[in-house]
Amino acid sequence: SDRGPARPLTRGGPVRPSSRIRAMSKPSLRASVATALSSITPAQRASQSAAVLEQLRSVPAFASCTGAASIYLPMEGACNEVDTWPIVADLLARGIRVAVPRVCGRSPTDMKMLGLSGDLEAAKALPRTKWGIPEPDEAAAASMEDLTESEDLSLLLVPGVAFDARCGRLGHGRGYYDAFISRQRRLQGGGRPQVIGLALNEQIVEAVPMGELDERLDAVVSPQGELRFTSEADGAKAARLLQRGEGAPAEGAGAGEAAALSSRVEIAVGRFKYACLRVSPPRGSGGAPFIAVRSGRGSYHADVAEAAISRFEALGYRCEPLGGGRIVRSDGGPGGASVHIYGYSVGFGGAEGGPPGRGMRDHAAVAELVAQALPSHSVTHSSDGY
Repeated sequence: SDRGPARPLTRGGPVRPSSRIRAMSKPSLRASVATALSSITPAQRASQSAAVLEQLRSVPAFASCTGAASIYLPMEGACNEVDTWPIVADLLARGIRVAVPRVCGRSPTDMKMLGLSGDLEAAKALPRTKWGIPEPDEAAAASMEDLTESEDLSLLLVPGVAFDARCGRLGHGRGYYDAFISRQRRLQGGGRPQVIGLALNEQIVEAVPMGELDERLDAVVSPQGELRFTSEADGAKAARLLQRGEGAPAEGAGAGEAAALSSRVEIAVGRFKYACLRVSPPRGSGGAPFIAVRSGRGSYHADVAEAAISRFEALGYRCEPLGGGRIVRSDGGPGGASVHIYGYSVGFGGAEGGPPGRGMRDHAAVAELVAQALPSHSVTHSSDGY
């Protein structure tokens, strides 16, 4: 995209999905949201956009932003997204450096973030693309500061077609924003930058289908309030739990504990390679090592592990490959929800043709961890196959 359910936490009351839009494929969801948005009048869009700004003012990442922020500029005359001009005006009035997108190619990485001069009227006078989006042309871009890879960007305010309660985001399918968010998260690490989606009420849906390259947001702000998968307090608790390397949440555990476990287990639906890592906290932290498991697309087990390694290393953790194999995950069907773990890796933490890897005589520990993370699935494992 470009432009055992945990309970989401909201600020300002419950955020309700559009009753007309249920889980579906990306193309179908884009069409359904477009239909829902087609009934919005300009006055309704303006009212909702003003409400989004008011909600943003109570969000710490927005209210305390002092460095630089990126934000999209709205399509002219369209009612299919939040009007961001009032938000741009608010940021500029506070002396925040504001960066806006310029697409300069077809690759997902071909979107730059260029700094505005600080003059709102000059920003409104930017040339329009064929879709009516204000965007610096080549001449204007030459005199603008390139903030694409700046660590000063502490806040990214992003558009989308649809958003869900787990802060999933569906864009238009070109991948520009996912690539930009991913690059900024790798560059900064440590929970920076804060990435917030801006949504009209009609854009909050029951479930957004998420692919391997789709970036989940830190929060979504709509006229109804701020939506986060976990609160800051729960996030801090999750970080402490993750550092201690504890396993399944205790009885009565809250969103923080669930987040800690979910950060250790990423199992894609379908049949994919999986990689197992031993993750060690920073030296001197007193934390114990723990294992983490990830399955997904990749030509080699190292490719599958790369995303997890990058995420943990950005937080100061050290990762050691232990091995891997294959995981088949099904979330339904005649056999019910199930996970089967089998096979071995070639050259990733173990000898070619050998066991799953050094320190892994079999898949038992991985199966136990997956069962904790996916309690509604039946989890089995074997040493057969490749």
